[in-house]
Amino acid sequence: MTDRFEISRRKALAALGTIGVASGGAGLGTSAYFNDTESFENNIVTAGTMDLIVDYYSYWNQGSAGSGFVTGAANGDAVESELTDVKPGDSGLITLCPRIETNPAYLWLCGELTANDENGQNEPEVQVDDTTGARYGELAQNIDLTVEYCEVADDFGQDFGPEDVTTVAEAWTGTLADFLATIRYGVPLDGGAAVPGFPAPGDQQEFVGSDNEDGNYCLCLDWKVPTEVGNEIQSDTLTFDLQLYAQQSRHNSGTNNPCLPEGTVGSGDFSQISYDKAFSMQALSRAGSGRGEIQIHGDSGGVENTTLWGPDPGDTFPANTDVGFTASVDPSAETASLTINGVTVTDDDVTDGDANAASTGEPEWPQGVPSQVDIALTASSGSPDVTTVVKDVTLNGNAVSPDEISSVDDLTFLELTNVPATSTVTVEGTLRFEGSTSDFNGQSFVGIDWR
Repeated sequence: MTDRFEISRRKALAALGTIGVASGGAGLGTSAYFNDTESFENNIVTAGTMDLIVDYYSYWNQGSAGSGFVTGAANGDAVESELTDVKPGDSGLITLCPRIETNPAYLWLCGELTANDENGQNEPEVQVDDTTGARYGELAQNIDLTVEYCEVADDFGQDFGPEDVTTVAEAWTGTLADFLATIRYGVPLDGGAAVPGFPAPGDQQEFVGSDNEDGNYCLCLDWKVPTEVGNEIQSDTLTFDLQLYAQQSRHNSGTNNPCLPEGTVGSGDFSQISYDKAFSMQALSRAGSGRGEIQIHGDSGGVENTTLWGPDPGDTFPANTDVGFTASVDPSAETASLTINGVTVTDDDVTDGDANAASTGEPEWPQGVPSQVDIALTASSGSPDVTTVVKDVTLNGNAVSPDEISSVDDLTFLELTNVPATSTVTVEGTLRFEGSTSDFNGQSFVGIDWR
């Protein structure tokens, strides 16, 4: 197993300022006002500071292959760790202990499964596992994980191990894959370790600063590969990132999430995701029928609706009107759906290479939905008189940054990559075709491509 975690430092700076000087005025003619002047000079306001430092302790036990540990402190630079030759029965513990210099802060945890690959297959694995390639490994799904708030002994001597850690409260249990999906777009940590699970934003307690003698709880990640796991994980490899973010708690409600999904915008051509797609979804302002259409797999005929705005030619998407959309992939049911204007089209199997028995030139996912997927949203305009807009984009309920793209007589795309697919993936937003419906055509559309 390979893991990498990064602890990022955030500093909060306030504004500098000075206090002005006030003085009295002089009189006119032979009369004068009583006056006096008091000056306040060289006034200084100094910004406070906040610096996050994370002490880390990592322990592993590989049975007859031995055990070991490493400790250190992260202060701005990424810390990397690697563990090889992991087998059923192996276990370990990663402990992260935040120290916040000076001012108290809210802490957020986020992370990402950056690879979960087969890494080749030997003969025993082939007999139990027919998937191959990147994103089709089974290691992340077969590592059990318990996340706890904990305390580390002040003096553990020459060796660090589980006996040096005391559990304060349990926060989460499941597999490593599910954990990384849970924290992918950020969860707040509770400084008081009093809220069960990961608290809702705003419900968490702050972590104290260094001027508070009480100190902070640590976060323990206790992992194990169960002995029941078999040959399906042989040679598989995974990598993942962890980040801790500190934000000043003063004048802060605790709801400002620093880990929200970030997209990449491009224009002038389709995203590479679109070229490599498993399948596509489209909302066409006016298709060949003369009507607005929604579809999965292009013009397959198997998964489309050509009458969502009416049965007659000319029943296009409405001009200059915001229209909501929802696009989803359910990895358990292996289905995909697109909903617009209360109409839903569904592909009932995204692994069989067809569109509900209709022919399609798109490959889908013949090995099943992978552990991570990539998504490209495209705003395409086929006329200089039409502006295609996609806005208010969310991913699994989280606002995407940026959340809007548009194009005129061109196309613009928004990429979302490494999206966890351990549960249903949902993209929502608003689309809009600006201009006259007489200028709408099949090249003015919104596309959602999945890879």
